[in-house]
Amino acid sequence: MNKSLQEWRTLLGSAFPSGDNPYWRALPISRMKGLLLGTFFISAVVGFAADLLLINSHWLGRGFFWPALFGSAAVGILVAKVKRVRPIFLAAFVFVSTCTTIWVVVGLSGLGWSGLHWLTDSISLAVYRWPIPQTMKARLLFDSIGVWVCGVLGFRLLLSFVTNEGLANVRMQTELSLAHGIQARLVPDISLETSRFEVYGRSIPSTEMGGDLIDLIESDDGGLLVYVADISGHGLPAGQLMGMLKAALRVSLQFHQQPSALLQSADRVLPIVKEEDMYATLALLQFDGSAQAEYASAGHLPILHYRPHSGDTTRISVAQLPLGLIPGGPYASQRVSYSTGDMFLLFTDGITEVVNHADEEFGLARLEQLLNKHAVQPLSQIWEVITAEVRQHGPQKDDQTLLLLRVRQ
Repeated sequence: MNKSLQEWRTLLGSAFPSGDNPYWRALPISRMKGLLLGTFFISAVVGFAADLLLINSHWLGRGFFWPALFGSAAVGILVAKVKRVRPIFLAAFVFVSTCTTIWVVVGLSGLGWSGLHWLTDSISLAVYRWPIPQTMKARLLFDSIGVWVCGVLGFRLLLSFVTNEGLANVRMQTELSLAHGIQARLVPDISLETSRFEVYGRSIPSTEMGGDLIDLIESDDGGLLVYVADISGHGLPAGQLMGMLKAALRVSLQFHQQPSALLQSADRVLPIVKEEDMYATLALLQFDGSAQAEYASAGHLPILHYRPHSGDTTRISVAQLPLGLIPGGPYASQRVSYSTGDMFLLFTDGITEVVNHADEEFGLARLEQLLNKHAVQPLSQIWEVITAEVRQHGPQKDDQTLLLLRVRQ
């Protein structure tokens, strides 16, 4: 019981902006107009409730005195609390206290001061200008107190919700903006044409940033390495791990490591810098001066290899654990022959796992059919055709990444 009461006290206590918060202290009054007006009108409800209690007396200020009094006092107290301006707080407190004292002492006594009959007579509970039945008076008293309590409590709860959830929303939007900025820098569009290769790749981020990563690295001897990776999780942690993985692979490649050694190096580095439940899947393809390409994968979907001479597509993969999942595991690579015109497609599960209204996944088979059908087209057009078919199949739920590579000679 005490714990519940403490939680309610904490919730209500955090409702109003406070001078303890540097944001509110630094916020100019001119930018608090909406908050101050809202505070005034909500607090004015209490004034109208007070006016109802005095229904059998003359109106004071045509019924606007009490709403204006309570509204102005609430605004003054709020400004004094946020800005820590003690003179304003004391002035508001003295003003409210003085009016209350006049109402209780002078009003209840039925006395009037010289020149102030317009005030004391109007608020006096002893002068009944228009007698009303006791039952109506009791009902007015009940309704007035109910309006007062519900108005104040509702305002505090509403402001508490907006403050807390608004802060959470700002943090989420800030994190999302930073994450998309990281992704834009780490995962730029890839478009490369050399005498030996043609490469095109793009990643379409989901609404909440995922961790798809594509990269292309050229070596001084004319070699080429491309890979696609998928980081588990979303948001800034995924973006940070993307950057670490990309840096680890590029640094390792400076020492001319083979694909299997690249994966082993990344698998040793990631556990130190990642969160416990995070990992990365990856598919990698490396070309040197020979007629064979070396490929490796770590828990990733297979690479599709299209051969125009036979018109078929094969799936090449090495069954191995994702990077960082179980540190210290061995990684191996394999080689595949290729010839002029061959095409390789690397992708992430954001493509194949898109489901339609019948809960059917897009799947590898559809991807292979599209690759076979449009293989002669430019790579950018193939990318557009595939992504259009995926969008038509179902809504995007995850990052969608495609990287195409065609051998020219």
